[in-house]
Amino acid sequence: MQEIKDIFDRSFKRIFSLSNSAILSLINGLFGTNYPSDSTIVYTNRESTNAALKHHFADVFLVINGEHHYHLEAQIYLDSTIVLRVFEYGFYHALESRQDDSLQLDFPEPIVIYLVDSPDIPPESTLHINFSRQGTFDYHVHNFIYPRHSLAELEQKKLIVLIPFQILRLRAILYDADGLVRHPSQIEFQQLKEVVTCDIIDSIKTNYTAGNITYTDAAKLIELANGLYEQILLHYQKRGGDQSMGVMLPGAMELPHDDIIFKLEELEETNIALTKENATLTNENTALTDENKKLKTRIAELEASK
Repeated sequence: MQEIKDIFDRSFKRIFSLSNSAILSLINGLFGTNYPSDSTIVYTNRESTNAALKHHFADVFLVINGEHHYHLEAQIYLDSTIVLRVFEYGFYHALESRQDDSLQLDFPEPIVIYLVDSPDIPPESTLHINFSRQGTFDYHVHNFIYPRHSLAELEQKKLIVLIPFQILRLRAILYDADGLVRHPSQIEFQQLKEVVTCDIIDSIKTNYTAGNITYTDAAKLIELANGLYEQILLHYQKRGGDQSMGVMLPGAMELPHDDIIFKLEELEETNIALTKENATLTNENTALTDENKKLKTRIAELEASK
């Protein structure tokens, strides 16, 4: 199942190419924060090398407003030792991000997003750290188990960027409990496919219309959902699944009034750029006016001193 894991790992990382406002909504929904939409986001280096010179690649580290650090990991399967890796990644991040020669390590706030459910996944994972005579410390990592949250709850928390992973519901009909390929009837598959695609596409369109995500966000999320669907279907067919299972319904990937909205957004971006340019010119003109006043004052002083 490594191939499926890689597909969802790459897909999870792709959502962080969305707008800052969409990602801020994700952070607010996952961590219960309330960052405004104009907050800054910086994505820090996610690669680290441990003492044994082994290279590691964590999922996503980001810093909001230059001071609040977060670490997000995605999991497709239960991993009881992930809390160890989260702590390790967090430690290296704290080392790399410490200020100058400071002896204070600021760990990021971690969360693990499980894209599949299992009764063995706890709401929280805990690492017990023993500092010998200095005492012990419990390091807690919250687990966000995606399938346990309804579509309505995802929308209520504005976790819109996670909606494409509703596609995972398809796996329940494509594979049995042991991971073996099933052969559902065409009607059974078609009914489930329409429910999933309608939930995903309609939800994305609704949130775009409501202004919760940008046009570009909506287009990328729909593209991501379609890509996930095709990859799951391809993997299923490679393992001997029904070759007649088709792609999503034609036209399901279109956003309402695409051409008009695209042109309006282009005009809006141009207007913003011109507004910024005009503000710069205004500032420069003000500076020149002030300089001119100073010169006139100096000339008047020189003439008065003659």
